[in-house]
Amino acid sequence: MKYAWIQNDKIRDVAHSNPAEIYHPDVAVFYDTQVPDNAVNGDGWVNGVLVKPEPPPPAEPAPRQWTVDNFRAGMTLAEKTKWDSDAAPEIKTVKAELPKELAGATELLDFLVSANLISQSTADKIRG
Repeated sequence: MKYAWIQNDKIRDVAHSNPAEIYHPDVAVFYDTQVPDNAVNGDGWVNGVLVKPEPPPPAEPAPRQWTVDNFRAGMTLAEKTKWDSDAAPEIKTVKAELPKELAGATELLDFLVSANLISQSTADKIRG
């Protein structure tokens, strides 16, 4: 068993040995509650019972980013040739704007389609 400093039904701090031996007497007096060995700072202590906090929900994954490589991978050989040689100012503009999330990537793909630099089927393939 360990001793803990309990404040507002939470374990503020845990002493891993006898508090009187490691803390000044004015501080050791706060470590007046025996807690189980698995108790850690931040755990709840309600009516003499250890309460472990709920784990946080998993973080939302970051939205997908479309990159220059993603765009190029979906193109035909003829489109890749134009893309690689920066054959049109629109290609340079799109490359400078990437990476983008879906809404931005869709706008850039539509821009390339309207400039006749890629086909609509290529744009749909890249969008996935």
